[in-house]
Amino acid sequence: MEIIISISILVFLLYTATIFSFAIGWLRIKKFCTKPDFDKPIVSIVIACRNEEKNITGLLDSLEKQNYSKANTEIIIVDDHSEDETVKILQRQSNLSIKLLHLPNEVAGKKEALRYGINLAQSEIILTTDADCAMKENWITSMVSYYVQYKPKLLVAPVILSETRNIFQKFQSLEFLSLISSGAGAIGIGKPIMCNGANLLFEKSMYQHALLENNYVSGDDIFLLLQIKKQYPKSIHFIKSTDSIVYTKPAISLQEFFEQRIRWASKSKAYRDIDIVFVAVIVALVNYILTFSLLASVFYKHIFYYYLFFLVIKSVIDLSLLYPFNYFFKRHRLMWLFIPLQIIYPFYITYTSIAGLAGRFTWKNRNFR
Repeated sequence: MEIIISISILVFLLYTATIFSFAIGWLRIKKFCTKPDFDKPIVSIVIACRNEEKNITGLLDSLEKQNYSKANTEIIIVDDHSEDETVKILQRQSNLSIKLLHLPNEVAGKKEALRYGINLAQSEIILTTDADCAMKENWITSMVSYYVQYKPKLLVAPVILSETRNIFQKFQSLEFLSLISSGAGAIGIGKPIMCNGANLLFEKSMYQHALLENNYVSGDDIFLLLQIKKQYPKSIHFIKSTDSIVYTKPAISLQEFFEQRIRWASKSKAYRDIDIVFVAVIVALVNYILTFSLLASVFYKHIFYYYLFFLVIKSVIDLSLLYPFNYFFKRHRLMWLFIPLQIIYPFYITYTSIAGLAGRFTWKNRNFR
């Protein structure tokens, strides 16, 4: 028993050091103020879509309202064999100049759709987002302004959940913010471990030369980050700006939520980066310890005190990162859910990490393994 407790304490010390370093990394990133007056290069926005009839209009509205030069904006939407009215909606719209491409029959999937669109893009500057996203009018201007000023090979930007109306969606939002804040903090200390393809800027040539692990249906964003990290470890930046936020929708049901998280976890088997592996193992172990110590306390009541001790440590260190990040993006009102999420989170992580090893999930009406 003493050995288990000693190992648990060591794991929590490593976790504390890791999250605290992310908190420092977030503070190191300087706030970026968009500069509207600059020579605006041509930028290509590439979006893969499949069965997005309920969401695509919101994206089109956001793109139409962008204050970036329309003459220097190329919008490429690649349809991944949609089975609903997505294509008809795109064909009917007349307010935007869109290059609507259709993925060839012999290939399928988001990764293939992005590759197809990026290869045909006119600009060396590529922006990616998702078909169910929305953004403010300064999105393109802020992203390209940052690129023109600092020339990163990969610019990672914030993604935040919108439409958090019920408690389930608010829980999702807070959990999602914890992921984005960790990714930002890791970039701040020069050890990038994650990003989100819903809001990225990168150079076309970097993407074309990257090895994106074709055995995995998703993960184009993380695999791109890892490839750039190998060649240009100091050239991955996070833009600390509210202008650059992309808003995406939360999962509607528990099933959809777990399918998404299992999909994300399934590609972890391909990771060889020491920073990602270390963080993933430490985070998993911390949550396993909390889960099994709480379950064990049903039979051995004294273990419950160890559970409370570890829960308090984790909560304090998580707050050091999550609160300042949420405050900057004006999501601090969600913090009243922090303690309930801390209790639920270990069980969710334990389930999704184990289920992700099996790698079975449904995505866009397709079954994957």
